[in-house]
Amino acid sequence: MAVTSDIIWRSEHQRIGFAERPPNALFDPGSLTQVLRSLGSLRVCKRLQTWSVPYLDEQLLLHTKASRDLALTREVSLHVNGEPFVFARSILPNSTLQGPNRFLRHWDSRPLGEFLFSHRMCHRGMFQYTRMTGDHAILPQDLHSSAPLWARRSVFYLNQQPLIVAEFYLPAFLQRLESDLQT
Repeated sequence: MAVTSDIIWRSEHQRIGFAERPPNALFDPGSLTQVLRSLGSLRVCKRLQTWSVPYLDEQLLLHTKASRDLALTREVSLHVNGEPFVFARSILPNSTLQGPNRFLRHWDSRPLGEFLFSHRMCHRGMFQYTRMTGDHAILPQDLHSSAPLWARRSVFYLNQQPLIVAEFYLPAFLQRLESDLQT
């Protein structure tokens, strides 16, 4: 039986109903990597890259039936000027990693999103958003926070094959977005 992430995601069209107003950057369809690069020196720290069964909500987003099929799960943190700003989780189904996409099996510490935005055979599907506790189990322990976090995810289609990229906005990034609004 598949495990659930226990996160409630809302579709792109459900922007209302949050207790707090989400940051505008959450709805920006552009490259988050470019935004982070504009804020300072960007470093990607690869935390996990392994074959695992995706969470049930990830399987549903990929339109696959609940199964024990493995996908390459990649988790990284993106640091700006040495401070963690974003935690990202990518799910790359085995079927996506065939043919012209097979090189992604050995992706290094480069930002995956940056590559996807520059590839002419890639397009992004609709967003989903969430507000979650800062100590949720999906986050590595060292990135836990007492403050709630915002996150977004979407399906990218690379050479017509799906993969998920989820981005969790960490407190330092949220504070930076808030301070930029005040200036």
